[in-house]
Amino acid sequence: MLSILQDGLLKVEPGLFIWTLLTFGLLVAVLWKLVWGKVLDGLDGRAAKISSDLEYAKKEREKVDLLLANRKETLLKAKEEALDIINKSKASAIEIKNKILTEAKIQAEALLKKAEMDIEQTRAKALDEFKKDIIDISFQLTYRYLQRDLDGPKGYELLERYLTEYQRNCSQFKPH
Repeated sequence: MLSILQDGLLKVEPGLFIWTLLTFGLLVAVLWKLVWGKVLDGLDGRAAKISSDLEYAKKEREKVDLLLANRKETLLKAKEEALDIINKSKASAIEIKNKILTEAKIQAEALLKKAEMDIEQTRAKALDEFKKDIIDISFQLTYRYLQRDLDGPKGYELLERYLTEYQRNCSQFKPH
């Protein structure tokens, strides 16, 4: 540092000082006249553009907020409509289910009645055949009894045996 002071770099010279001030003043005046207006105009234009952009952004933000509010309202309506559709579908499904169950019950009752009628017809047919068999057995008994010339206990024994056989046959055909 001592060498800088000795060389005179920090030494103030009045002539150099005045020329430096004059050059600096002249430079400021030229810059003020030629450049400063354009710089200020550029800065003002930039400030106006930023202000305009901020206003535009503010308006766009308001539009976005409005669109967002509309979207939320639309989504809410869509949810309500979806819930309404789901509830209507559930009600419709329950109605269809009940209708199918009712029709199935009616069909089941019809099938049951038909089955009961078929059973009754089969039972009546079996009873008619049973009656015919009884008549045939009775005729056979009578025929055998008349064919044999049996007196007293042997005829009675034969009749007892045929009646026992008849009762066994009858117990097989009794309705339950």
